[in-house]
Amino acid sequence: MIRGVLTLVFGLSGAAGLSQFPEFSQQYLQRLAGAVQVLEEDVAEFDADAAALAMDRGGMLDALSQTEAGSLRADTMGRKIDRFETLSANLSALRDAGPFARLAQAPRFTDPDLAAGALEDFKPAVPLTAEGAGFAAIGFALGWALLGALWALLVWPIRRLRRRRAASRAPEAAPTVDAKVEPFGDDAEDLPFVTYGGDIHAVVDVPVPPLKLMAHDGSELDLAMLTAACVIYTYPLLGRPGTAFPDGWDEVEDAADSTAMACSFRDAFDMIKAAGLRDVIAISTQDSADQKEAHHRLALPFTLASDPGAALLDQLDLPHFVLNEEPYFAPTIMIVQNGRIAAAMHPIKDPALAAPRLLDRLAQARAQHRKAQSA
Repeated sequence: MIRGVLTLVFGLSGAAGLSQFPEFSQQYLQRLAGAVQVLEEDVAEFDADAAALAMDRGGMLDALSQTEAGSLRADTMGRKIDRFETLSANLSALRDAGPFARLAQAPRFTDPDLAAGALEDFKPAVPLTAEGAGFAAIGFALGWALLGALWALLVWPIRRLRRRRAASRAPEAAPTVDAKVEPFGDDAEDLPFVTYGGDIHAVVDVPVPPLKLMAHDGSELDLAMLTAACVIYTYPLLGRPGTAFPDGWDEVEDAADSTAMACSFRDAFDMIKAAGLRDVIAISTQDSADQKEAHHRLALPFTLASDPGAALLDQLDLPHFVLNEEPYFAPTIMIVQNGRIAAAMHPIKDPALAAPRLLDRLAQARAQHRKAQSA
């Protein structure tokens, strides 16, 4: 609600402000032309004096600099010449440009004297032209974008802190005052606790830990043997028909039924392999029996691996949460190549689109690589 109101205010403010740009730029341009004309006369007069003494402009300035009185004149004239050259270039660029082209050259409107003069005589008006309406639309979009950037900047430390809080699994280690604690339900004597931890940036470019996990089919999966390029993704829990989720599950960030994410990788499995990734491995703390049931029910073509003790969290600082003293992996996607984690994705905002977005990221990375090679 608050963000929606602020977004509207910022958007309307941007629209109102930028809609005045065509009129302001016209007044600025008139003052710019006048200033260039005055400076041009002064510079021409100085050049004529230099020519009468058989000197060029630079020689005249050097000659004046030899005396104390002349040095002051040389300094003043040098600043006039520099300003004349700058303003002349600005006038040349802006004179034949339309309103939108002028906006693209906004730095040319920053001479303090001219801008102050234009603003002093400027009278805002409701934009009745097509250009004014266009600038109003651009201003609204810029205001909207500015608020989004400011909002993200403000909430980033809070999100970062919440994810970096250490997750304690020991029963005697209740959440401290530094941990995020959220109560659920109405029974004060049975409040589930949740803490968050992990840092996705600490995962990239580290070796895959040498852990042996139980696969859904009862076989042993040795992560240290993953030398071919593949995808490892973690998930908290795959729902099972007739089995309720843990208390408070629906209130926890990153806690959801991971079925949509599994189906996303199932449907895109052939495309993932075509992209050069040999396999997909999904890891959670769920036991192998539940994983076997989900693997069969969802017809998954890839491996589900069980890490009931969350040993992977002892090796990697993966994003995770602890609910009622039980650890769960947060949804995270990792690309493994040559035994190392080459890239990682988190948060996964829409698990149903996890695999397509991974493929998009891979395509973009390869396009950039090809572009860099051809440059």
